[in-house]
Amino acid sequence: PTVYPIGLDFEATIFQPEFVDQKIGDFVENLGQAIGIVLLVMVLTLGLRTGLVVASLIPTTMLVTLLLMNVFGVGLDQISIAALIIALGMLVDNAIVMSESILVRLQQGMERRAAAIESARELTIPLLTSSLTTSAAFMPMYFSPSDMGEYTGSLWQVITLSLLTSWALSLVMMPLLCMLFLKVKQRPTGGATDATGNGAAAVEGAVERTYRGLLVAFLRSRAVSLVGVIGVFMLAIWGLGFVPKEYMPESDSGRLLAAFDLPLGTSIETTEAALASIEGFLSARLAADADDGEGVLDWTAYVGSSGGPRYRLAYSPANEGSEHISLILDATGPKVLQGIMRELDAFCTREFPDMTVNMEMEAMGPGGGDPVEFRLYGRDPVALFERVGALERHLEGMPGTFNVTNDWGPWTKKLVVDIDQARARRAGVTSQDVAVSLQAGMSGIEVTEYREGDKVIPVTLRSSAADRQDVGKLESLNVYAQATGRSVPLKQIADVDLAWEPSKILRRGGLKMVTVSSNLDRGVNAFATTNAAMVWLDEQQASWPTGAYYEVGGELESSNEANEALFSLVPVVLAVMVILLVMQFNSMRRMAIIMLTIPLGIIGTTIGLLVSGYPFSFFAILGVYSLAGIIINNAIVLIDRIRIEIEDNGLDPDRAVIAAAQARLRPILLTTTTTVGGLLPLWAFGGPLWAPMAVAIIFGLLFATLLTLGVVPLLYSLFFRVSFRGFRW
Repeated sequence: PTVYPIGLDFEATIFQPEFVDQKIGDFVENLGQAIGIVLLVMVLTLGLRTGLVVASLIPTTMLVTLLLMNVFGVGLDQISIAALIIALGMLVDNAIVMSESILVRLQQGMERRAAAIESARELTIPLLTSSLTTSAAFMPMYFSPSDMGEYTGSLWQVITLSLLTSWALSLVMMPLLCMLFLKVKQRPTGGATDATGNGAAAVEGAVERTYRGLLVAFLRSRAVSLVGVIGVFMLAIWGLGFVPKEYMPESDSGRLLAAFDLPLGTSIETTEAALASIEGFLSARLAADADDGEGVLDWTAYVGSSGGPRYRLAYSPANEGSEHISLILDATGPKVLQGIMRELDAFCTREFPDMTVNMEMEAMGPGGGDPVEFRLYGRDPVALFERVGALERHLEGMPGTFNVTNDWGPWTKKLVVDIDQARARRAGVTSQDVAVSLQAGMSGIEVTEYREGDKVIPVTLRSSAADRQDVGKLESLNVYAQATGRSVPLKQIADVDLAWEPSKILRRGGLKMVTVSSNLDRGVNAFATTNAAMVWLDEQQASWPTGAYYEVGGELESSNEANEALFSLVPVVLAVMVILLVMQFNSMRRMAIIMLTIPLGIIGTTIGLLVSGYPFSFFAILGVYSLAGIIINNAIVLIDRIRIEIEDNGLDPDRAVIAAAQARLRPILLTTTTTVGGLLPLWAFGGPLWAPMAVAIIFGLLFATLLTLGVVPLLYSLFFRVSFRGFRW
């Protein structure tokens, strides 16, 4: 392995340009795969001519979006490229709905120019509303007052830019291309006709007829249907409790961040010698030239410094100090890191018993730190450390935990000089005299400065090294009394003793605070381990004195903070959606119908996470947020079509509901298919960070679409009192 000298060639270990190029390359490849899938879906479902017309919106929208990203200062990174992948399936929704509307009008015999203009006029506001509501669903990711908001903010920016670009191009480019290139044969329409003889419903096929029969049966038994939907939703909420929870997934990189701390005050020479021993162990025992080719590749070490520049958001360098070592280590992959961490921890425990070791895998997102952390508070440090020791022993006994440490570090020996004030006053010695004499005798006191050219050299007065190293000679140290000019032996006015005390004392909120942390084996859930330890701590806390308590840190705290920041914006998002929907429909009932479809996405999300085995991570929660905007799109176009069938085509409400559902069936299924298809590469190749989000959206959208096609007509019939008893098409 390549061992880099102390403090040199930091970039050699974590060469960011190469890392960024690799990440961008992977995501661009995923974007290309997603575009290919969406194009294939368009051609297979709409036919070659129509599919190519609709698919032409994809490269045009992408190019305009990239231009706008540059204008608004949005960089090209894994978040923004993932946002393009997520938006890919949604941005063709506008084109699909527009082309479908024009196609139906052409099949009904309308003139080309009139069909294009009428479709654009009819869909301008509904498509704008659906684009804005989808954008609003992603808004918390940008405005979230947390590190996660900084990390994921470009999701909202990129998706908003792409959707609004798609909306504008769908109104301008799609009608033109459809008018020029679409060729259809006029066919008789199924269902009712309006006063002019034009069909009120879309051209029928086997799928439409099957769907109509199921929908009519669903609406005839509204009470049973509603209870069934509610039951399925409650079952999904219950099933979500069986999905493992986590904040951020385990890293897919082979990078380890380690901090080694010797007792406070250790000389830099001793620390460098310890580092040499650690590096020797890495080279001899953990190098990648073993039989299986797995192990350590290279590392960069820092002695006494904070650990180098903050090369990424999640990296927080440790404090400086002569006793501190920072190590950034690259291995052949994430699977070998757990073994490296355990062996390195065991080596340091054996060779340096007074060394505190903290190791963590490089974080996937913001945050970092150990996955399990507890903060213990108290006033008496002795009693506090009794509780700390008990917690450390309990964590060490739990399955999957290792490298249990606390942030106060090992206790150190301290010389305690207890001045007898009565004897000191009789001798004419003050506490300041004792302090100055001890400083002069032990560490030295600056008495003057020597100038040589442009340099100023301090002159320090202190005793010989032999006397400073001999604690027994401390009692014979003469204390100079400035008031009298006489010297008094220290033993005459003070008692000198050795005591074990914390090397440092940390406080928070005015109380002494110790953070106990633990690493976990690969695959061990941090939330489950933390919750299990909390049960034990709650039992122990009953016997703690007043003022002693604990707080939870680690992944659980980071997750709660990020979720709270995200959920704090939910009322704002809902208010924006309500305003947009009320402006669109000028109806509280229609708005309520659309908003009630949002929770349906959780049904598919639960099923998807249980089937795939992915945890309910923070990015999966973002996927649920994203579903809200996508689901609303389907409901908006369906509700708007019902209004058109009643107000423009003069159908009775019951027939209008069925006709509108049939008319919007194919566009809704196509937009769902393209969105799902676009997200498949993110599921397959997005890694542990993006796969849970893709799964949440894919399964949530699939099940929500099927339910929306029945639930929206059901809610409409309930809110507007449309009866389907005895209804026949």
